[in-house]
Amino acid sequence: MHKVIKDPIHGYIKIDELITALLDTVEMQRLHRIKQLGFSYLVYPGANHTRFEHSLGTYHLMNLLLDRLGIASETMQELLVAALIHDVGHAPYSHVLEPLIKKYTGKGHEDIEELLLGHGHEGGIRCGDEDPESVHIADVVDKYHLSRDEILSYIVGEARGPLSKILNGEIDIDKMDYLVRDSYYTGVAYGVVDNMRLIQGLDFFDDQLVITEKGILPAEYLLFSRFLMYPSVYNHHTTRIAQLMFSRAVEYLIESHHSPHDYALGLRAMDDSEIDIALRNAGGYPGEMMTRINERRLFKRAVYIKVNSLEESLREELSEEARIKELEQEISKRAGIEERYLIVDFQDERGIGELIKEGEARVVIQNEIRSLSEVSELVRMLNSAFHDIRRLGIYTPSKYRTEVKRAAEEVLSISP
Repeated sequence: MHKVIKDPIHGYIKIDELITALLDTVEMQRLHRIKQLGFSYLVYPGANHTRFEHSLGTYHLMNLLLDRLGIASETMQELLVAALIHDVGHAPYSHVLEPLIKKYTGKGHEDIEELLLGHGHEGGIRCGDEDPESVHIADVVDKYHLSRDEILSYIVGEARGPLSKILNGEIDIDKMDYLVRDSYYTGVAYGVVDNMRLIQGLDFFDDQLVITEKGILPAEYLLFSRFLMYPSVYNHHTTRIAQLMFSRAVEYLIESHHSPHDYALGLRAMDDSEIDIALRNAGGYPGEMMTRINERRLFKRAVYIKVNSLEESLREELSEEARIKELEQEISKRAGIEERYLIVDFQDERGIGELIKEGEARVVIQNEIRSLSEVSELVRMLNSAFHDIRRLGIYTPSKYRTEVKRAAEEVLSISP
């Protein structure tokens, strides 16, 4: 028996008994309380959509793709489950805390082995007061005799077979949902992707899932949309400042805990409100940063310049985290302010690498497999243009901006 859920992006989404059971688990319900775009609501007031909505949309698009390829959904249950639960490992505010958690635990949001094995309360922080009637993803996986290894392999993009990368690859179902969803909720008209046309342009060739000739244009639209959304939404300077202020505050909490590893791991079981309360209750610097964010009294840009305008030797230096820390110490000392009120933000090549990998998507032209960047002049141009949108930002409270700007220009030997 099927039920339907009304989604503002895709319309009515059909869900069966298995998907209904998964939606009602503790882990999936937590995603209702995790903002999809972190602090983007400070720039775009409508950006309050959640990881739950995105997960449901990803599942829906996966179902449409299987139907397009003539694959019975009953034979691909693990793939559909992976599409639905692929984001349950996210910490509060989605990607905002990912680098910090990875630093202390080595785990990214796709690393959900413990959750699938039934140890899902990352760090055990909720086990003591849990309702015995609570249902977890591991319980549902057991009940329906699903393969944990196969589910995880789809989530990390390492499954066997032609659909191995369809959830986590160059042109994947995940991106197809979040680009149109993020565009809709921010009101930014850049994330216009014809998902149905793109799905129609995917097919099998030599036991690989490839983009056919009729799928090239919608694939180009997807990459172009991602390019436009990156500086205007995903990497907007106001959002980025709030994210970094928040991360610094959370790192202060982690470092003050007797077991930083366990505390960082436990963050993956919290939601946005819970970490907000933890920061406010901590007082001191964490409380001040959370209050500043809540009241939108954010740090300001003292320096904000293109990375490509810097000397190559300086760009190489700034790629080292230790060197960033040294610069923060040196600039703050020269400006006469406390180091914790200064943030050096260098947008390095790693983030750009994630953006341009889509150009390696496989395209079949006249029975020959080539990369999308080979056959598309637009994609080649985008790959080049991505490098030009990186920025070096130095942020500080408004009252220190003049001193920090002067000190930063002296330390970095950059022109005003």
